[in-house]
Amino acid sequence: MNEQDDIGREMRETRAEPTPEFARALDERAAEWLRERPRRRLTSPRIWIPAAAVASAAAVVIALAVSGGDDGDTSELEVAVISDQGALDSVGGGAELEGKRESEAAPEVAEGGFASPKATRVAEGEPVVVRFFFTASTDGTVEFAGRETELHAPAGAGRLEISTEGLPPGTHQLVISVRSMPPYRQRIEIGG
Repeated sequence: MNEQDDIGREMRETRAEPTPEFARALDERAAEWLRERPRRRLTSPRIWIPAAAVASAAAVVIALAVSGGDDGDTSELEVAVISDQGALDSVGGGAELEGKRESEAAPEVAEGGFASPKATRVAEGEPVVVRFFFTASTDGTVEFAGRETELHAPAGAGRLEISTEGLPPGTHQLVISVRSMPPYRQRIEIGG
């Protein structure tokens, strides 16, 4: 053996052993370093400005597709509420209401409902006619063929004339919802 091998052996024998506390602290620091997640950087405006432009253009295209483009199609359903003559007499009001305000004479919660439509099959452009009777005026909604509108039905008897103008042919669910009662549902077929 040569002199260099002897020096190397002596250095290995005389080197210091780390204490258990130092080894534990070193392991904890290494574990902490491995657990740290990389920090998220904000993306450059060069990336998010074009992304925002693409997203807004897509939103416009989707909105045009849903609304049907510029052909004048509207998503609101057209419903005419027609009261029968003598509606107050039919709820027992007539002469008694002359001396009272309507709000004092009318019940607070509407009772009544809807009758089956005159026809469950109508030609395109013909209205769907549904009769109603309520003891007090009430508000609600009418949904039909993917369109919807608000409804205000006065106290008494009358009819709803639901327009089918511009609605697609086929069988559609008519749903009329008013406060304090279950929704009225009826399948209506619009002929071609």
